[in-house]
Amino acid sequence: MRFVRCKTTSGYEAMILTPEQAYAVLLNLQEPERTLTLLAAGTGLRISECLGLQWQDVNFADAIIHVRRTWTCGRVGLPKSKASKGPVPLHPLLSEFMFRWKEQTPYSERGNWVFPSFRLNGKQPRVANMLVEDYLRPAAVKAGVLASRWDDKGRLIDDDPRRFGFHNLRHSLASFLIRIKTDPKTVQTLLRHSDVKLTLQFYTHAISDDRMAAAGAMLVAILSHSADKSGLKAD
Repeated sequence: MRFVRCKTTSGYEAMILTPEQAYAVLLNLQEPERTLTLLAAGTGLRISECLGLQWQDVNFADAIIHVRRTWTCGRVGLPKSKASKGPVPLHPLLSEFMFRWKEQTPYSERGNWVFPSFRLNGKQPRVANMLVEDYLRPAAVKAGVLASRWDDKGRLIDDDPRRFGFHNLRHSLASFLIRIKTDPKTVQTLLRHSDVKLTLQFYTHAISDDRMAAAGAMLVAILSHSADKSGLKAD
């Protein structure tokens, strides 16, 4: 039963990051965590889908990311729904980061994991909760997105009780696209919502140019700050 997925409801209310906050978080990350976080923030991919990517799923020529599998609970699985299997636009801004990471990683063959565990010699992807605990949440604390305090030894202590992880980036993308008045059907298709009611009501095949523009809007908003600040670059 540990690996059975059940639909449920919860009172959880996700924190929403602005593009400025997302940029500040990225500045406090190194590779490959920076590219992984930008991938989640700019596409709305679930972290299990990000970690399930292999290089054969990233089509640089056609600017598409194919979602074919997930990585969760130490196992390879299938996407949650038919809508979840939909391809995701690979915007040129994100493509640059992904391509540079492909050049850096020692595991760059078609069947290799995009975000592999170096401890396990690339045989498995990274572990989501460890990525949050060791990298994403500390970066959010340093960026001032989460509350913190300095202890008597000059160390920054995370004392924010709020839940924070990669799923906040998916919620933030949806909130941002709606706020800039992106067509709801385009948002529905881009985020590949798995909820049956949302899928039946909104799921259509949006024009590919519209989807690419939607995928790029958050990336442009995040990365535009590098023009006048100490730079966030793909390398």
